[in-house]
Amino acid sequence: MPTSLPALAAALAEPQRAWPCQSDARALLNQPLVPAYRVPARGRHEECRRRLADAVAILAERLDRLPQAYGQWAVFDAGAFFDLRPCQLQALLRMETLGATLDLTLHADLLSPAFRVAERFWAEHFCPAYHAGGRQTDDAFGQHFRRQILPAMQRRLDAAREDLSAAGRLLFERGDVTFLLSAAAPDERQRHLLTLPPGDEDLALLFLDLPSLTLSRSYDLLEGAGA
Repeated sequence: MPTSLPALAAALAEPQRAWPCQSDARALLNQPLVPAYRVPARGRHEECRRRLADAVAILAERLDRLPQAYGQWAVFDAGAFFDLRPCQLQALLRMETLGATLDLTLHADLLSPAFRVAERFWAEHFCPAYHAGGRQTDDAFGQHFRRQILPAMQRRLDAAREDLSAAGRLLFERGDVTFLLSAAAPDERQRHLLTLPPGDEDLALLFLDLPSLTLSRSYDLLEGAGA
């Protein structure tokens, strides 16, 4: 269910709210991504992060071209436009139309293998272990959760954070204009921070520092039609 690092952090901060726990990362790979969006899960960190930045840049460029393309379709086919299969579109894209305004969000954190590993661990291990008795501290379930699941989750979260941060930094250093126009990490952080109980300043500071490659744009369809 978490489609960004801020969403995953919110799910970890309030684990009692998530059940059943489903993995969008797993569903994303029910069919292979096209080569442009494939990022190696192994290899030199620099090369993997460069490939991740390249994949996000392609999504950002297509997002930028969308107003010109949208009116050319009798019924807009987002899968064909973004080169995504239905299972990938469901995980990656949120598209809403309100009147003549089209809002699109692409959850590009899911292109990161490190983030997908963290999200799947949350869904397949952390969440079930928590609901099986991880809230108890004095029994076998609680000890297993505290001694094994929590440290393993933290390692995967740290790896995802490093991956997304490095790719985002690379895109900013390149001065990638279409990425800069659509980068939506602050909005994504704020959206999920608002779902948490108020008053925890340490948690709020943590959220302010979370990287995300989430992309978002809003378009006036009438303006695009006039162009």
